[in-house]
Amino acid sequence: MKSKVFLSCGQRAGEKDVALKVGKLLETRGFDVYIAIDVQTILEINTGIIRELKDSDCYLFVNFVREPISGGYRGSLFSNQELAIAYALGFERILVINQDGIRPEGMLAYIGINSETFHDFGDCCAVVERALDRARWTNDYSRRLRAGTLRFSKEIIAYGGLTGRFLYLDIRNNRPDIAALEATAKLTEYSSADPQKWQRSRIRSPLKATGRPGHSHTIFPKSHEAFDLLCVGSFSRPDLQWQVPALSGALVPSTIVHGESGVFLNSALDVVGSQSLPLDLGVWLLRYQFFAINFPVLQVCIELTLPNWNEPRAKLVLEEVV
Repeated sequence: MKSKVFLSCGQRAGEKDVALKVGKLLETRGFDVYIAIDVQTILEINTGIIRELKDSDCYLFVNFVREPISGGYRGSLFSNQELAIAYALGFERILVINQDGIRPEGMLAYIGINSETFHDFGDCCAVVERALDRARWTNDYSRRLRAGTLRFSKEIIAYGGLTGRFLYLDIRNNRPDIAALEATAKLTEYSSADPQKWQRSRIRSPLKATGRPGHSHTIFPKSHEAFDLLCVGSFSRPDLQWQVPALSGALVPSTIVHGESGVFLNSALDVVGSQSLPLDLGVWLLRYQFFAINFPVLQVCIELTLPNWNEPRAKLVLEEVV
């Protein structure tokens, strides 16, 4: 997946055309681009701007002049508000390109800006291109966790009390500079074929970190780790009756295996037999969230198809930052 740039630009006559040209420039460099235009109401800010900022990796602010003030001009008030939100959301790649004469007000007064200014619409794109060269932005950078390969185990696996096919999902950290520390996962809710009827998962404990005896990973830069999303199979537990082996003479619990197959979570919850989910044969949607220090929360939606208990299928249908 490409690095995504949130482009904040003015909406006056001529400024939208410049925004589109800058967007094309970014696309030719391999970036995905969201251009913040035609947003006016508080509702649109909450549902559109903030959502897109959370889902972006880099923030580019092209600041056009507004009304004259003492010593120069005021910049775009609305775009300054977007800049403040981006700063609060922890963006590390912020690039501000000012038009000549703009006074450093609001957030601009607290952010060091050493980029070249532009004169008018005609030279704006060239200045932005030179600023991108100096900033050395690359299209493989991401401040977000990403979903990777989703797959069922090819073999029947027995782990703890679970026996069956385990569903694994790789979570990628594409940042080149920092590790995703204490990366954890949980199932938040599930639904039948109707995506409007979600049920909250009663099991809120962290899911098993694949390949290690714990429930969190350190995902190193430019690397990935997997989590156990679920197991389609059966669950076994110690029986209440005790047996005496002929050789040792020690009392040991016998083990029984539940005859009914089902869907289970391999989680940190230590209540015996509590890992089962109320899912029957059919098609289900399951929503998971992934957390790591200094990373936005990643949410993925998995479509689980159960034609029978022996041939489960799954596919990733959505990933987003929440």
